Amino acid sequence: MPIAVLIPLAVACGAVGPVVVETPLIGAEHGAVVLTEGRDLSNPRSVEQNRLLRGWRFVRRIGRRPLLQPEGTASVVELTHLEQRVRSLIVETVDDPPDSTVSVTAGDHHLGTFSLAPRVEIPLPNDLPVGRATVTLSFSDPGRTSVNRLAVTPVHASGTVAVDPGGFSQMGWSAVEITRRLSGGGRLAAEFIPPNLPQPGQTFILTMERRPGEPVEVFKWPGPPAETVDEPQLIDVDLGPEPGFVRFRFIARGQGPAARWQHSRLIEPTSPADPPLATAHLDPPRLIILYVMDALRADHVGRNGLTPVLDRLAAEGVRFENHFAVAPNTPPSTRALFSGLTMLDDRQLPHPGPTRLAESFRDAGYRTASVTGNPHLGPELDLAAGFEIVKLLPLEEDHHPDASPTVNDNAEVLHREALRLIRALPPGERGFLYLHTMNPHNPYTPPPEIEAAVAPPGGSTIDGRTRTLVAVRDQDRLIDEDDRRRLRQLYAAGVAYNDRELGRFMDSLNDLIDPREVLLIATSDHGEELFEHGGVLHGHTLYDELVRIPLVIHWPGSVRPHTISAPTTTLDVHATLLELAAGTTAPSTGRSLWPELTAAAETMPVDRLVFAAAPGLEGATMVRSARRKLILAPRNGVRRGQGFGLGRTGDLEYVFDLEADPGEQANLAGTANLEVAWLRTRLLGWIRVQQSLQPSPGQQTMSSTTRDQLEALGYVVD
Repeated sequence: MPIAVLIPLAVACGAVGPVVVETPLIGAEHGAVVLTEGRDLSNPRSVEQNRLLRGWRFVRRIGRRPLLQPEGTASVVELTHLEQRVRSLIVETVDDPPDSTVSVTAGDHHLGTFSLAPRVEIPLPNDLPVGRATVTLSFSDPGRTSVNRLAVTPVHASGTVAVDPGGFSQMGWSAVEITRRLSGGGRLAAEFIPPNLPQPGQTFILTMERRPGEPVEVFKWPGPPAETVDEPQLIDVDLGPEPGFVRFRFIARGQGPAARWQHSRLIEPTSPADPPLATAHLDPPRLIILYVMDALRADHVGRNGLTPVLDRLAAEGVRFENHFAVAPNTPPSTRALFSGLTMLDDRQLPHPGPTRLAESFRDAGYRTASVTGNPHLGPELDLAAGFEIVKLLPLEEDHHPDASPTVNDNAEVLHREALRLIRALPPGERGFLYLHTMNPHNPYTPPPEIEAAVAPPGGSTIDGRTRTLVAVRDQDRLIDEDDRRRLRQLYAAGVAYNDRELGRFMDSLNDLIDPREVLLIATSDHGEELFEHGGVLHGHTLYDELVRIPLVIHWPGSVRPHTISAPTTTLDVHATLLELAAGTTAPSTGRSLWPELTAAAETMPVDRLVFAAAPGLEGATMVRSARRKLILAPRNGVRRGQGFGLGRTGDLEYVFDLEADPGEQANLAGTANLEVAWLRTRLLGWIRVQQSLQPSPGQQTMSSTTRDQLEALGYVVD
């Protein structure tokens, strides 16, 4: 058993001038967007070709899946152009209302209003930008005009791009887009290898874009006739002194053998790396409690006196203002917390497989126990690995029509069992306890006294039972604003109930163990939808109400009370606890928070990016900067987009300006913005890295009892 934990602390050093660093243009953190032209506008699982971008809804019809434009929205498509030329947009419809029309805008050009017929050909301007161009369609009868097909003509045959660690080869009609953020004063260096036996008309071009819509050609092959065209060409481009973003576009035109771009890299002056971290010795606490409140949103902590206990613990410890889950539902979020891996699908962790936190603490000599009300963490499933004791105390069933209403007092039940285990901890032994309450998770049915105080009777009599919430989600029950207000109040009552029980638990714990011997990490696994985007419950979107969660770390005498504003994630909690278990710095995909917990100032970058994935959306992923958020939801068929049932949208991509629109209501996908282009390349790079880290899927061992318990909570279990 370790007798001390090594906590890194920054050490002072003298000033060091800028250093020059080289980074590959395409690397572990930066992906590339490959663009080719395509005739039909489709819903691909990639970000290539022509796309139905936003404002479309699929409907089921016998033998076909037509598109409709929802009421009150415009529909946007995104076209790929590899050269400026005359093209047309083809709109094929059926069952048009009489005298129906469509108004069309391409980029900044209003193209006019066109009468609809089975087939309409709309000329596009020949000066649309190379790369991506958006076309907006507004139908006079949205919700009634069925669009069978959207296409563009003519198109160039799709070229081929092959990316490898040293660069990429390119042939045929294609473009490769890479966007990077610059600190200022950098250069692009690259080498171009011309095609062997080039064909007439083959052209390769490199453009640089510092402002949207203003590309500058910096290299072209073949060059002037007097130049030798069959020798490797060295490229050296000054990127200018201004910080910001730059988009490079590698364009291939014409048919023939492949050319190759290699050794492409940015050369930039940058600040020196942080000084080495010294280490301070802290005796590990006797008891570590990882306390998870299921489905607790960050915006319900510290609001109107709803959580006085958590507020007090935050004032005595460290409160993280911008903490995020890496998934919007329990299994992938908890797998990330335990293993440090962000899951891109619903696979279980194999056993043996990635080392779990409980296994690390057990190997370090700690007694390990899990006390939970969530069946996803039951003893037969992958999240129980490493725990010597697993206590599953689920709620009674209330989902099925013949079930009796259930009071959700799970926190009290779990606290009672947790205190029993803590009392049984032998003298001199250290313990790691995972405590996961089903509050404020559905059902929103707190004890009557809490409901009366936080959710007094009003204009609605709707209840917060799981069966009710599922009926609302699945659109089997229609509700009004009074009903929505009532359900929000019932959710808030569940928050208040868990907070009250947490206070009672901490009071009892303080009678058993010196508070200075207890490290408490209080957080959540994900948030909850409360109609901000039309939906309820969780697991089916990546909006902030689902991924922004609280984090409070409390360790009297060892952790300095303060607030951290830099972004943090579930993976950072994993790294922090792993370091504590290992007694020294341990590898993790997250970043240990010990410098923030013990240093005199923040060391976490405030411009850090946050990534997340929603396995329940079959491939939806998210990246978030301080200013903007990008979500890719490339599902196929009628279930594309975010949401489930009530609140379902059909958009392929979501872009939000978080400063102007913190509620994420206005989807700006398709708007020209270089930061968004940069976020897309970062997200594609992140996806590629995560795919390489995914473990082999574990074997599903769910019993019929566990299946029934999950279905009682409203989960759809395959």
